[in-house]
Amino acid sequence: MTKSELRNDMLNKRSQLSSEDVLERSKRIIDQIRLDAFYQNAQTVALFYPMGQEVNLLALLQDHKTFVFPRVEKDGLHFYPYTQSMKWMKSAFGVMEPQSEVSAITQIDYMLAPALIISKAKYRIGYGKAYYDRYLHRYRPKRVVGVIYDFQEIDTFDIDAHDEPLDDVIKG
Repeated sequence: MTKSELRNDMLNKRSQLSSEDVLERSKRIIDQIRLDAFYQNAQTVALFYPMGQEVNLLALLQDHKTFVFPRVEKDGLHFYPYTQSMKWMKSAFGVMEPQSEVSAITQIDYMLAPALIISKAKYRIGYGKAYYDRYLHRYRPKRVVGVIYDFQEIDTFDIDAHDEPLDDVIKG
């Protein structure tokens, strides 16, 4: 299967999850993240705003860390510090993005990366625009962890020259 076919297949599978399923699986993933020594020692953590039935990590915002969220700009992905008063806007891709005037941060200790599919070799398939891959190539955080539901892991798929591997995967 091509990446595009895999992407469509997984979006369909993920859309079958109930709200209760998403909540329960997300909680299991959050519990695993909180047990990760790399997360425990991290100061700055990159999160993402969940889209549709995606893993929801927003409960982590209760932890005592600096959290940053991505926004797509003309030159790529940028991460902005979270504040409780932060304004959000839906992007052209349907993703909620921070509307922050604060400077973007490039020093990230621990990045939680969204994915539609992750291979056993720890490569991810996202939504097809390669924003995360380009960011990782340019500003690799100390630790990059993909978060998925268990059915989103597959044995392998064809990787491209620009694909960046993850350091770890947490499944729920």
